[in-house]
Amino acid sequence: MPKMIAPDKGVKQTDVGGYRYNVNRQGVYNVENRNHADAMKREGFIEASMMGAVTNAENIGYTCLACGFGSFFKKCGKCGNENERLETDGTVNG
Repeated sequence: MPKMIAPDKGVKQTDVGGYRYNVNRQGVYNVENRNHADAMKREGFIEASMMGAVTNAENIGYTCLACGFGSFFKKCGKCGNENERLETDGTVNG
């Protein structure tokens, strides 16, 4: 289920494909299907990254080499690609 964030905090709900989405307490919309998420992207919404905040000094987690999604898990939760940890200089370290 895609999670989307509105381009402005003032947006409290949106209608897509006859379905009304309401924002939760964290400011995230839990979208029912990919087509609705794509329609929301065209209107300026962005897909929420569920990766926690990391500091620049640490190399925590994985960035998917196929789609760019950030995760704490080696297998991408968005596209299923198996990833390797990237070093700070951009090289791959298994």
